[in-house]
Amino acid sequence: MEYQLIRSARRKTVALQVSNSKVIVRAPKFVNTTYIDSLIKLKTTWLEQKIAQQKKQALLSPQYTLQALDAHQINKPSIYIDGLPHKIIIDFGKKCVIHNKEDNSITVILNPRYQRHGLSSDLVIAKVKSDLEGWFKESIESYIKHNLARYSQQTSLYSTSYKVRKYKARWGSCNNRGELSFNYLLKMLPNWVVDYVIVHELCHLKYMNHSNKFWLLVAQYFPKYQNAKQWISEHQAFLRWP
Repeated sequence: MEYQLIRSARRKTVALQVSNSKVIVRAPKFVNTTYIDSLIKLKTTWLEQKIAQQKKQALLSPQYTLQALDAHQINKPSIYIDGLPHKIIIDFGKKCVIHNKEDNSITVILNPRYQRHGLSSDLVIAKVKSDLEGWFKESIESYIKHNLARYSQQTSLYSTSYKVRKYKARWGSCNNRGELSFNYLLKMLPNWVVDYVIVHELCHLKYMNHSNKFWLLVAQYFPKYQNAKQWISEHQAFLRWP
């Protein structure tokens, strides 16, 4: 079975991951490829099941990127917001982004000067992406500000600071200075799953690892954490941004 091998001097264990129907192996530098190959062979059944599951989901789920945005994609589901697939509508007028929760759509209104370039032009695509990213950040910042304070009070765990920015491969992080970071693409997830990410990062203020003590602390304040992890795992392939 083909796989992508990513080595790290900081990693202590081998981890297998299936992303976009491809196998990724994350391993310490000292682990030889013979061991990795044997591990892949041992986990072949599980890996094949995950690959088949993701391929099936890809067929049933809406496209989520704007890389091929053209007139045929307008008014069709193409992005996740609050855990649900939404259609993107492009209009021209006074610049704004409108989220319609009733029909699961988000309308990006561009300055009329973009209209002459055509919906499939690189300029329009870049502008739509930029406006949506700005809306993501603004929307999730407000939610995190309120709920981080709420869960900090419940857990008695307080960060020294926090920020909301874009990450490619993580939903949040915590460093040894007590600073938290959150991905503004969390707006793609349901609110209750965002709450899990908040609690997860707060618990890292006490345990900078994923030990049993860490997960017991997470469970104490977010008993449904396994459900949240499962939701992310099942939808991971569609929660990406170009």
